[in-house]
Amino acid sequence: MSDQQWPPRRPGEPRPPYRGQEPFPGPRQPYPARPQQPHPGQQQPHPGQQQPRPGQQRPHPGQHQPYPGGQRYPEQRPYPDRQQPYPPAQQQPYPAEQPPYGQEPYPEQPYPDQPYPEQPYPDQPYPEQPYAGQPPPAYPQGFGPGRFGPEPPKKRRWPKVLAGLLVLALVGVGGYGAYDFYDQMQKWEQTTTDDLNGVGSDLSVAVASLRSVGWEVTAADIGTWLEQPGAYGDGLKLRTLQADPAGNSFTVAGYRTWQDTYAKRDHTTVVCANITLAAGTQKPLGETIATCPEDVPKTAPDAGQTDPDANAGGVTGHLADLAVKASEQRAAGATEGKLLEVAAPTKPVGDVRADSTALVCSPGTKDLGEGEGYDEGKLIPVRLCAVEGLPNTGTESTKGDPYYIDGSEGLTVVNARISGAAAALVKKASKQGVDLVAGSSFRTMKKQKALCQTDVTGGCPAGDYTLTAQPGHSSHQLGIAIDFEQPSATGGKTCATRASEPASAVWRFLNKTALSVGLKQYAPEAWHWDAYGGKDRCAPM
Repeated sequence: MSDQQWPPRRPGEPRPPYRGQEPFPGPRQPYPARPQQPHPGQQQPHPGQQQPRPGQQRPHPGQHQPYPGGQRYPEQRPYPDRQQPYPPAQQQPYPAEQPPYGQEPYPEQPYPDQPYPEQPYPDQPYPEQPYAGQPPPAYPQGFGPGRFGPEPPKKRRWPKVLAGLLVLALVGVGGYGAYDFYDQMQKWEQTTTDDLNGVGSDLSVAVASLRSVGWEVTAADIGTWLEQPGAYGDGLKLRTLQADPAGNSFTVAGYRTWQDTYAKRDHTTVVCANITLAAGTQKPLGETIATCPEDVPKTAPDAGQTDPDANAGGVTGHLADLAVKASEQRAAGATEGKLLEVAAPTKPVGDVRADSTALVCSPGTKDLGEGEGYDEGKLIPVRLCAVEGLPNTGTESTKGDPYYIDGSEGLTVVNARISGAAAALVKKASKQGVDLVAGSSFRTMKKQKALCQTDVTGGCPAGDYTLTAQPGHSSHQLGIAIDFEQPSATGGKTCATRASEPASAVWRFLNKTALSVGLKQYAPEAWHWDAYGGKDRCAPM
């Protein structure tokens, strides 16, 4: 057992009261001094008489005593405000001399049996000890040991300490998990944003590459690709939230599914963007990150079952392949906007009856600028291209002729929509050793009117447009038809009675090969092949 107080007191700190006792008002005062006993035979002082202080000489009985609280000197009046003096009989003069030392009634030194007041009495305990007869104080529970009783049982604090440590551990682990999850969420949001920005960049490169060789990429093609991007994205899934093909704009959402490293749970991050399709080949696709609408689905779309060969050779198929190549090119650090190599179209592009001024002439042809095309009497602007390797004896390609088209220089002039098909046809004819020569290609309105007026059969002026089409309604005026020098046979108006000339090597080649480039024979004329379509356009026999 220990005799130290617990917890120990600081230096100068008063001792706290014991439990069940009144606190001390201050430091413990010593017992009052014992009243002084006079010498034997000495007269005891009157009870009301003022007693001298310890160590102070006792005044002479005849000496004047000052009033309590008044003046100590007799020459001054105790109460100046009073006008009446004290009676002379009551004033006692001070003795002239002090009595001898041996005759003092009260010596300065205490009597032999009087203890010094500065020292405690023998039976007085020290301040740290209780008074005699006082029971020992109850020691505070849970503290000890002490010298006032047996040591109380100690409490077991380790369960509380262990519980506190466990709580701190849980709070620390939970705080770290929350911070780690927040950090991962920010990183995946930035990753998804970068991936979605990459979609716009890669798709822009793919569109520009296709357009540079004569392909037409429309908003419908972009919408189809967004629904079926193929192998693009490496985990990025796209969903079209809003499509405006007329305005060439789309709102898409990109999804990334990831697993946090702490709880091992799957999470999905969604980022939205606006995509706008423009004309030309200089950054034709614009993209801006936008705030997702409130009703955007929070789950990634399921990957649909797509046939990889369904769009092979078409615009959508090329978009899927080129987007993947553009993504790999961007990851390799290639120059931004660098075009990719892609095969030129070998069939008519898009709607042959639509405006083609935004298209580019395919490789193997020369751009002649814009021209005025017609379909069913309506003016349709077209882009004209001269097909290299396919000479033309018509007036539109003969210099000095009033119907000459500048820059044709003896070459066949066609619409940009079939420029790739015409170039592919020339290549196939060259491989097979067939020489193709055109007699007529694109015609202006003046040229078609002149042909109608000079129709030797008289059909066009009379309203019979079997051999000479009505001005404004000829496929030649769209630039999608070619009349070859050979063959020269005519036939009926249906494919069953179509014109044919098996003896001609050119006809045999066209009958076998023209359909592969999207061209068909006009039934009444064995020399007329175009991409117009209709019941009187016949497939190979």
